[in-house]
Amino acid sequence: LSCKAGILAAGTTARVGTNMEVVGGALRSVRTPTRDKKNETSTPTLPVDDALRHQLFELAFATMDGFRQHLEGNGADSSNDNSGADSLLTQVLTKVMGELAKLYECCKHDEMSPGVCVLQLDIIIENDDGYESRFLYLLQVIANNAKDDSSSRYLNQVQKGVMSLLQNMASNSSLRAFKALTTTSGDYMFVRSNDNEGESFELEAAKVVASAFDSDNLSDEAKVTVMCSVLSHYLKIYGSDKDVMPSDSAERKTSEARYDIVTKVIDSGCHAAANIDATADDKAILDSIWERIVTVVTSLILPPAASRYDGYAHHSKSILDIVAIVLTHLPSRKYASAEPMLEQGANRAVEVAFECIEDVNK
Repeated sequence: LSCKAGILAAGTTARVGTNMEVVGGALRSVRTPTRDKKNETSTPTLPVDDALRHQLFELAFATMDGFRQHLEGNGADSSNDNSGADSLLTQVLTKVMGELAKLYECCKHDEMSPGVCVLQLDIIIENDDGYESRFLYLLQVIANNAKDDSSSRYLNQVQKGVMSLLQNMASNSSLRAFKALTTTSGDYMFVRSNDNEGESFELEAAKVVASAFDSDNLSDEAKVTVMCSVLSHYLKIYGSDKDVMPSDSAERKTSEARYDIVTKVIDSGCHAAANIDATADDKAILDSIWERIVTVVTSLILPPAASRYDGYAHHSKSILDIVAIVLTHLPSRKYASAEPMLEQGANRAVEVAFECIEDVNK
């Protein structure tokens, strides 16, 4: 009620009876008045004091912060013999998520607007006292409190609500939401889960990142920045970039790799980067972005020698699709950067081909 757009922005108007309607959170009659309009005097609408409205909004939001703190304490004090309480908490959180979705619809262009996105090589954004940051923190705490029944093959209603709202935020160019989704997904964006039964919260997070690129509200700058963040995430796990060290505990299993999600991200991101490149005067940051893309593709077509056979045997079509996408959008001034990648990739492919022939002849 106290946000700038008002409760009507959430589309909450609902019919109650034949002559009653809920408007702005209160019942209103929709019956045609019978009194004489000529003698009717209109009640002047009082102007809303913006400072008081903002103060009321802050007080209401602070109450949600208190609820978040309660949930954090609940997670720390919970025990294994709380099935009844957990069931009740799930019901409460399911209702809360439905209302939070309406709240975000009211506030996404004002109080929780993500602001203007600028090109960068990774999502570098700090948590602050802003409403979007606090709102996302609440979602993360709710997700942590959404008990995941190991016997269930599907996400529960709370987890689905969190994922749906994060998708809505990401589609609104919220880099904070993208960062949370990318962090949550882990390596599920690049590797298939060993457990093929049912849904995974991490895998759904990875899918949401890709699906958010279909939004018409997502700016080209946001698409490129998110793509760079995903590629940086890939290099941290599997790459050998001199500036981004791979994880010590990560060992790439090429036969279990997946490329459908990252292919969609690269396709949309490269298209957006090409659009920006066509009109930008300063190419410095764009050159760094294209170099990041070439580095990732090099890692794809030059897998470690110990696993190169599996890499090509299982995913050659996907890898070639990604190479084709990058070459389609790569500006001509960056062709020289791609030449070593293509030459080394061709040589490696020939080596693998001979290895395949030797294995067949054995």
